[in-house]
Amino acid sequence: MSNAPPISEHVEVVPSGRIRLVLVRNPQFYLEIPINIMCSLCLKPRKYLVFLGWCILGIEGGLAERRDSEQIELDRALDDRGLYYYVTREDKGKCSSTRRHRPGCVRN
Repeated sequence: MSNAPPISEHVEVVPSGRIRLVLVRNPQFYLEIPINIMCSLCLKPRKYLVFLGWCILGIEGGLAERRDSEQIELDRALDDRGLYYYVTREDKGKCSSTRRHRPGCVRN
């Protein structure tokens, strides 16, 4: 039995204690990962999300908060109920280094 959300659920609705990494927008394909598992696996969880995207899709990319936004800094903590998009060169955006680093694995 799968723990996947119903098909009718929007990708933007992320349960507490989890994050979503959207790999393909249409058809909808994403990973829903418990934050506690993510934090136990790595020191830089955002960078790890990019690694997962590359492993699954085989295309170099980055991480963004929206499909059409700038790529976000990878050294920051994850947001509880965070929604992240794996973006490739064909997608818009470039890495932004203007955001300040905030230590820890999870931001509220």
